[in-house]
Amino acid sequence: MADSTGQLDCRLHAAWLSQLAREHRDICFQHAVPLQAPVLIISRNRTQLGSWSAMDRTIALSHFLISGHPWSVTLQVLKHEMAHQMVSEIHGRDDAGHGPLFRECCSRLGLDAPFHRARADLAEGLVAADPGSATTEQGRQIIDKVRKLLALGGSDNEHEAALAIRRAGELLARYRLDFDSLAEDQGLVHRTLNTFSRILPAYRKSICSLLESCFAVRVICASLYDPRADVCHKTIELLGREEEVAIAEYCYHFLENRLQTLWERHRCRFDGNGRVAKKSYYLGLLAGFRQTLERSRRASEPGGKASAGETALPALRDQQRLEAFVAFRFPRLRRMRGRSTAMNGAAYRQAVAEGREIILRRPVDQDAPPRLLPWGSFVRVVMEGAGALDAGRRR
Repeated sequence: MADSTGQLDCRLHAAWLSQLAREHRDICFQHAVPLQAPVLIISRNRTQLGSWSAMDRTIALSHFLISGHPWSVTLQVLKHEMAHQMVSEIHGRDDAGHGPLFRECCSRLGLDAPFHRARADLAEGLVAADPGSATTEQGRQIIDKVRKLLALGGSDNEHEAALAIRRAGELLARYRLDFDSLAEDQGLVHRTLNTFSRILPAYRKSICSLLESCFAVRVICASLYDPRADVCHKTIELLGREEEVAIAEYCYHFLENRLQTLWERHRCRFDGNGRVAKKSYYLGLLAGFRQTLERSRRASEPGGKASAGETALPALRDQQRLEAFVAFRFPRLRRMRGRSTAMNGAAYRQAVAEGREIILRRPVDQDAPPRLLPWGSFVRVVMEGAGALDAGRRR
């Protein structure tokens, strides 16, 4: 048993070392850092999860780091050690420690601030980005109000439901416009949604386009290595203010669930190629959902030149901050064009009509983070013809 476990570890370690070498090359390419490939090793150290040795040009990463944490955390520790490598080999310093020069190298590599610290590569000091960190107090209060309104949106009383959804949209519209001026220094966050799939189907690309158009977030299609399975999975990266990202994340999961549920309910209606019919049905539902959101936008759109002028400058500043944040994380993005695809016309047309009837409801789990989709004046969905962004990772 011990021998078989050891053989499995050896095979995994070989795969991990190959992937780490690719990650090192990719990080250097993405951030234009002229580092030579180091010697990479997998250690069995439970306390020192990463280290750089200038004498023998070795970066060591712990088996327990890679096996016990998401790959995104492993990449942060790798970048931490690469920053040490930069200090040694680019700046010719071996005495810089974790001072200003080291932190400058961390920033150049796009390393998250918690991993700039001296103990970031130790087990006791390892800090992973918290995907469910708390929103600001103002954001929590507003989202809680909207959550209650959207709960009324599921009422059997059609008038009450419509009124609740409209009020939720108006509240989120005011929140979106006011928050820019009240929270210029609010931190931006980056959240990764792992699809656990090796491909990104057309309907997920459409959801990505919807999310980027509906919210003040950037949506990037990338990939993330799974060290346990030795495969790369497609990911959806959400970047923006914490409240916006949380709402966009909920919308993504809501749509994934609703598309699957409606397809299982109606799939027997469509003859022929089941895969084409399913794809067409999904895209039709999203198109119908788009039409509903656009009607809501037109009905709630604030008028008046003064109002537009008052909000234009804060919105521009917010957009500039977000673009700088995206460039820090993904310095070499490229846009991919969508390709034409076979469609089932009957499935698509029926799904468009059904998509117009989709109503967002609050999460079933009452203790879940309040992540809701805004039905407000800032909702604008442009799904057709928009290509998803790809991180353009060079392999």
